[in-house]
Amino acid sequence: MVILMKGKILILLLVLVFLFASGCAEKDTGLVPEDSNTSTPEASVAEQNENVSSGSGEDHIVRLEYYEVFRPSELDIKAGDTVSWWSGKRQGTYVLVSEEGLFPDKELAYSVPYSYTFNDPGTYLFTVKDVPEMNFTVRVS
Repeated sequence: MVILMKGKILILLLVLVFLFASGCAEKDTGLVPEDSNTSTPEASVAEQNENVSSGSGEDHIVRLEYYEVFRPSELDIKAGDTVSWWSGKRQGTYVLVSEEGLFPDKELAYSVPYSYTFNDPGTYLFTVKDVPEMNFTVRVS
């Protein structure tokens, strides 16, 4: 009887360790994958990155996160620089809106970036559809 009880406790402990380990396996580190193209179809990536420059400017990354947060919330860049928006939302999507109409509304899925190259100086405001408190400003000099 005691051996049977010890066996059940051992099995229970193994199950708990497995559940704990599997829960940690997909922890979001907040880092942008270095090669996100390996997990998305090439056509989708091409569509998302339709305005990527050929490379003379700097690249900037903006994360759209839970709790209505852009990281960073504003950005000062130079003409010719590219901004890439990445969604950190694992379930569902965000819809990025350019208030100045630089591009049509873009639906951002998890880890599929949308990039835009800013060629004209000015101040540009971006929001997330249906989340008006979630906004982002780019100042281009």
